[in-house]
Amino acid sequence: MSQTFPKTQLWFMDWHSRVLDHDPISDYFSPTPFQPGVYPGMSALIALPLNLPCDITFTKRVSMPRPLPVFEAQDAEKGLLFFQLKGHDKFLKSAPVPGKGEITTDASIPKNWERFLPMTEDVMRGLSTLLTPQSASLIDVATGKVLPPIKPGAGFLWSLGETPLPLAANIQNIEQIGRLPARHEAEISFIRNDDQPPFRVHVRRPS
Repeated sequence: MSQTFPKTQLWFMDWHSRVLDHDPISDYFSPTPFQPGVYPGMSALIALPLNLPCDITFTKRVSMPRPLPVFEAQDAEKGLLFFQLKGHDKFLKSAPVPGKGEITTDASIPKNWERFLPMTEDVMRGLSTLLTPQSASLIDVATGKVLPPIKPGAGFLWSLGETPLPLAANIQNIEQIGRLPARHEAEISFIRNDDQPPFRVHVRRPS
């Protein structure tokens, strides 16, 4: 008898540092910038750890009549996912068209714009903390210098000060920050985007 795992709500970031959201006008997927403290209106319930490939059904926070396609989540390597349209050789794609961007299901070959980063609630909180100066002080352990908020970038590569940090490789570090209570602190060893030693940052949450 196979073991069943409780399902966890996940949100998804695209290659352009936007999140999959719900457009109530079109009643369909919409890419929106990541906003600290704001949960997108499109998510999915998935059992963790992921056992890929697996079926995935997106749900809308605001219930509306248009049905959403069913996808198969596939391994895109390094903690990322592809979403293949169930029963078809097409993939979910987030294209950087002028304006808000566009979500389509017309990609025949999955490349960069078809990659998505799954994010738990703790990841969402951790990124919000790193983006909001009043949420935490960030200090470079090696130099003692106060760091600015993390800066979003393309390709799931964000920058803390002058140091590029791959989000997927640091997902556990970001979750740890997301679980850090007020008036607590922790030293985080961020994995860099090269072969250099970890980037050690002291994170302190205010009261």
